[in-house]
Amino acid sequence: MSTEQQCPKNLSILPSVDISITGIKDADMILGELSSSTASTNRNYTAFQLSLERGNNSDVASAGQAAIYYIGGICCLMPEVTDDVLEGFRQGGGRVRVVRVPDSDVVAIPNQKKANAFFGWLVTMLYKNTNQDISNITGPDFKAPSEAAGYDPPRGEENEILSLFGCLKHLFCYWEYGQLGRIKESVLKGILNHTKDGGSFGDVCSHVAKTLSWKHMAGFCNVYKTLVLSDSPVLGFHGLAHEVENLYRAVNAVGGSEMPQFFRILGDVSKYHLVDRSMFPTLIAVSEQIMRTAGEVNFRPAGSRLSEVDYHVAMHRNQFADAVEAHVMQFVNDRRQGDEG
Repeated sequence: MSTEQQCPKNLSILPSVDISITGIKDADMILGELSSSTASTNRNYTAFQLSLERGNNSDVASAGQAAIYYIGGICCLMPEVTDDVLEGFRQGGGRVRVVRVPDSDVVAIPNQKKANAFFGWLVTMLYKNTNQDISNITGPDFKAPSEAAGYDPPRGEENEILSLFGCLKHLFCYWEYGQLGRIKESVLKGILNHTKDGGSFGDVCSHVAKTLSWKHMAGFCNVYKTLVLSDSPVLGFHGLAHEVENLYRAVNAVGGSEMPQFFRILGDVSKYHLVDRSMFPTLIAVSEQIMRTAGEVNFRPAGSRLSEVDYHVAMHRNQFADAVEAHVMQFVNDRRQGDEG
């Protein structure tokens, strides 16, 4: 196939970039401005819109080609990450050719807020961490970026957004390519830099940064806030020594990372398991119970049987003696009623 036939219509070819991607011999990535320091312009938005159109065209894009179009779309609105994205692709091994929207095709995009909303959606999907996470796409995933962008999508446009990943194969491929090299790290740092921007794009970046902060670490964060920061006596209980040891291993790993709030995104993959709920399940249950009952004077409604978690919550609240007494009294009352029956 000739170069002209391979090149998307009305796009000018930049020098080819030798990049290998598993399963792809030749693929295109569309860009706007060449300068990595150029702020988003109409050319960038034109390139972004074309990237989405090409990626969503089943006649043009295979799953791998669609993924590259979409990741290239991120580069269109955040040009400074382009070099790291290309280097990431290069480490995958194939060939990706960069094409550029010519001046003659640049148009004034009537709704940049819509483009910003789609950008937020693409970036959010790039950071889905697991197979289950990838296949579980919920309303907030695509509604929240629109709200952050100040874009009110017309009825029915939800299908247009979801159609960017018409099947799970496309989504898995997009996520897989995002793992190459420093792509995830570079895009996230670009997002953080743009949170300082004003307007719709900066608001979307701020939303994405907030969404990704402490992602997949809720249990760890709850334990840290309720038990570690308060130096809770629960952490000295001998029966929880193994969980406490796991907790402090997690604290050291997260605290030692470059950006602790993005540990499950940018940290060493081999250490991700350290913050799993399975590493300290009782401590997580205790912390969640503490948070649920924060406004209650009594640790447990009268007349109910105490669990292991209840005991530890009482210990944390310095009501352990009262808890034991209440539990014993309930036990005695149960026995008395049994004897009378």
